[in-house]
Amino acid sequence: MSKQILFFTTLLASISFLLAACSSPTPTVSPTLVAKQANSTGKAASAFATKNNSGGSVDVAVTPLAISASEPVVFDIVMNTHSVDLSDDMTQIVILRDDTGKEYKPTGWEGGEPGGHHREGNLKFAALSGKPKYIELVIVGLAKVPERVFRWDLS
Repeated sequence: MSKQILFFTTLLASISFLLAACSSPTPTVSPTLVAKQANSTGKAASAFATKNNSGGSVDVAVTPLAISASEPVVFDIVMNTHSVDLSDDMTQIVILRDDTGKEYKPTGWEGGEPGGHHREGNLKFAALSGKPKYIELVIVGLAKVPERVFRWDLS
């Protein structure tokens, strides 16, 4: 009987430790250099805050690195989970949309390969057309969440 109690106590302590170690209420964002170059709106790229979204057991943090009408638009995207395989092709499930409804498809992903529970990289888009009032980065279908929308005002 005492061996069973010791076994279950040890098991319970181990499970508690694992749950505490694996749970995080906010995504962990690795330090990223943010470009200080002024963009077409007159704001520095560093003025654009990181936006967070949690759903479908995945925490996503998106930080604009460059937003400009004359240069490619670049976002740092960090994804963390402990239960979902992050195997989506980011160039296929993300769009950039401006206030006029114009949509931009990604031109490239530089970062973690598909798979695993922690993934980070830079997603690039062509330069913006005109001077939009705002932009939205939309991730479609990641971890069965229909849409995750991250918005930044540019005016």
